[in-house]
Amino acid sequence: MHINNYDDNKLISNKALIFKITFFILLSSIIFIIISSLYIKHTALDNLAEDDALKTSELIFETMNTRMQEGWAKEDLVKIIDRLEHMRKDLKVHSYRSEKVEEILGVNLKDQLTVKNDPFIQKAMNGEKQFMIQEDGSIRYLYPIVVSNECITCHYNTKVGDINGVLDISYPPSEIKISLDSMTYYFLIFFIIFILFVVYIFFFVINAKMVKPIVTLSNEITKSADSENFNNQVFVKTNIREIKMLQFSFNKLLKTINKFYEKLLHNIYFNPLTLLPNSVKLEQDLEKKKVNSLIIINIDDFRSINHFYGTKVGDAIIKNMAKVLEEKTNKVGKLYKLHSDEFAILLDKNVDLEFCEKLVDDIKKHKFAYDGSTIHVTISLGITYDETEHIVDKTTTSVRKAFNDNKSIQVFDKSLIVEDEHTSHIKWTKNIEEALANNKIIPFFQPIKDAKTGQINKYETLARLEKDGKIYTPDKFIDVSKKSKQYDDFTRAMLKNSFEYFKDKEDISFSVNFSVEDIQNKKSVDLLFEYLEKYNIGHRFIVELLETEEFSDFDIINDFIQKLKKYNVKVAIDDFGSGYSNFSYIGNLHIDFLKLDSSLIENIHTNSNSYKVVKNINSFAHDMGLQTIAEKVHCEEIEILLIELGIDYLQGYHIGKPKDSIL
Repeated sequence: MHINNYDDNKLISNKALIFKITFFILLSSIIFIIISSLYIKHTALDNLAEDDALKTSELIFETMNTRMQEGWAKEDLVKIIDRLEHMRKDLKVHSYRSEKVEEILGVNLKDQLTVKNDPFIQKAMNGEKQFMIQEDGSIRYLYPIVVSNECITCHYNTKVGDINGVLDISYPPSEIKISLDSMTYYFLIFFIIFILFVVYIFFFVINAKMVKPIVTLSNEITKSADSENFNNQVFVKTNIREIKMLQFSFNKLLKTINKFYEKLLHNIYFNPLTLLPNSVKLEQDLEKKKVNSLIIINIDDFRSINHFYGTKVGDAIIKNMAKVLEEKTNKVGKLYKLHSDEFAILLDKNVDLEFCEKLVDDIKKHKFAYDGSTIHVTISLGITYDETEHIVDKTTTSVRKAFNDNKSIQVFDKSLIVEDEHTSHIKWTKNIEEALANNKIIPFFQPIKDAKTGQINKYETLARLEKDGKIYTPDKFIDVSKKSKQYDDFTRAMLKNSFEYFKDKEDISFSVNFSVEDIQNKKSVDLLFEYLEKYNIGHRFIVELLETEEFSDFDIINDFIQKLKKYNVKVAIDDFGSGYSNFSYIGNLHIDFLKLDSSLIENIHTNSNSYKVVKNINSFAHDMGLQTIAEKVHCEEIEILLIELGIDYLQGYHIGKPKDSIL
């Protein structure tokens, strides 16, 4: 494995390093032992041999001194020395007289010549003991004989401290007498020094080669972690393979973390599709100034573009739009990509409406091309000038207002806050939630009059929501309930309250609106049939099927109708004659009523075309064995006209307004 830019051949593993350290210590120890042994040997030889020679000299001198005090003559002393030489093998003993002694005993010319030619004897004559190891390894020791009080008796010409002569002894090293205590002492010193040497070498090498690099690497890693800077890589001077690999791996990890960290930061602050700064970055930039001006741009009906062309085309338009807007707005402010199809411009300087109008016109004229097709795009703008807080919310309100009012540009005004659809959506979502929890989804009942008898024995249940004592109609909340996924709960609440109200109203029929969406919801359908079983009033119940775009899956609808018929439930097609009406399916569905759409009825007395359509639908229905119900009968003139046409039932404000009871 190649480690970074380092030469792998120069690295060493821990195992190899430990082997080298062990070998080095072993080799160093052997060398040290040899050197130390030689040193100690010579030191011990010098010290012990000198000590031994001194003791031997003192013994010889004391022996000679004792015999001289006993009156032994010079010839006797020579014999004594000969005898002393036999104390040790190859021991040589010789004595040399000082000048003071020569005055009394006479001069030995041979000895005098020897003293004259031997500087060591001369030094000994001056009182300096001389210890020497000869070339052949033998020991020579020159012992000065110092005058004591006892010596003055015979050597009257001397004084205490003078040198009377020198004893010259020599013997081979094999004859050195060494004490056990001395040997033990030297061995202990050697052993302690050896242990200290090994420990020092071991500590120094291990610390320098292994411990110190690891500690340094650990400290560098800690510093890098504490700095929270992923660019601070660690470097340790070492040739240990494992440490170098650890360093390399850590630095590689830092690079990987830094790469993903930078990518994460980029994704936090920038839109991945356009690479423009996003809403998070916008909020961050807004905080840098107390007062800001902002434009939010919304692509009109972008959902339809995605629907008809696909999201791939939609993404391409967003990217193209980003380039166009960046080019046209870079001199007035910074461009941001917000959620979905929205862009924002944080203005460096306030722009007039003429600039905004030109921007809208330029986008309208721009040809957004994709795969050979040209797609025309329009935009809506919301502008907020010099605001200190909630500028994004205020500008969003402005752009929604522009879109809802079919305007291209809307400047923020405080009055817009009240009209904001988004705020209204949030409010009504909460209102529906509270109404469902507190059973405030209330059915109102609008009477349906029998055109032939004039009696009222049918009612359509219409949903209302009660909030703080006020009653709200579906146009306020029904769309919100679908967007907030509360619609199904709302439907089931209406079923429950309607059946509860009519369960004991004999001879009175009531209807509930049911859409294809309701039919496809299993919980709602199951609840409906549960109430039909529970209350046994199917013969007084009418399901009004809402005719919508989805009113085309006749198998699902017909299956639902067949199940209703088992409970004697009647079925009506609501709003028949509207944009989705289709005469072909009437014969295939087992229905009982056609409710004519209010758009045909409200102007039938003034519009001849409406009159003809209603007349034909009524005739068709009767031919099919169906009864007809006309909605939005708002005046007596229409009532009379419909009775003349033979319409079976009448419903509208002229007949009766929706109320919370039928009494």
